[in-house]
Amino acid sequence: MPRIKVYKGGGHIVPVDVAKIATAFRCPWTKKVYGDKRSYVKHLKWLRENRMHSRIRATAQLRKRQDFWNQPTFLDIIKWIEMNPEFMFDNALRAGWARDGAEKKRDQFWMKITYLDLSWTSSASNTHSCPRGGVTNWGMREDGKPKGYPGFTGRIEYQMSHDLGFGSDAVRTLGIHTGTGGGTGDNRFGYGVTFFDADWPGLVNNRVMDILGDNNWKFFRYGTPKYFGR
Repeated sequence: MPRIKVYKGGGHIVPVDVAKIATAFRCPWTKKVYGDKRSYVKHLKWLRENRMHSRIRATAQLRKRQDFWNQPTFLDIIKWIEMNPEFMFDNALRAGWARDGAEKKRDQFWMKITYLDLSWTSSASNTHSCPRGGVTNWGMREDGKPKGYPGFTGRIEYQMSHDLGFGSDAVRTLGIHTGTGGGTGDNRFGYGVTFFDADWPGLVNNRVMDILGDNNWKFFRYGTPKYFGR
């Protein structure tokens, strides 16, 4: 069979003798090609609106996170989580693995911290996690890196109306660094936890300098343990 000359591109092969030169439009952002101006303009409009909405959503999410991190007390943090179920749903959904049909659970979703037992330390472990802008240091073995950060460590328990995936990841991206633990059949979860000071400016700013030596702010306890109380 005789060889012929062809044009190749995008996984397509067109014989040179049947190819025609024409004008098309290629999007500089998505690289998609459109054969007419109308479809190209429609694509640009969709792209502009989609990106605009994405920016709006991202900005709203950032403002919510900053409001969360600026809560002045642990009681306020607990209340904020209960009062913002949609935000917690979005965060848990992104972190977990549940996808099919998950959106149907949005309106019924709720989350609440049921137990929190914390004590402050000047050097909370950064072996597995670290504050925003910080670094981890496995086993505190790496020279030149911090061997811990100030913060609260202890235990946390929370419950969700629906299981959206890995329970430990539902709060981890929000500065609530969960460690060893697990869940139960009624969507209750219990983990070791760290709240690094650097992640929670509201807590730090609300902290009163202890002239009289009263260190009550270094300890916090809320609720009754069920996962850890088994």
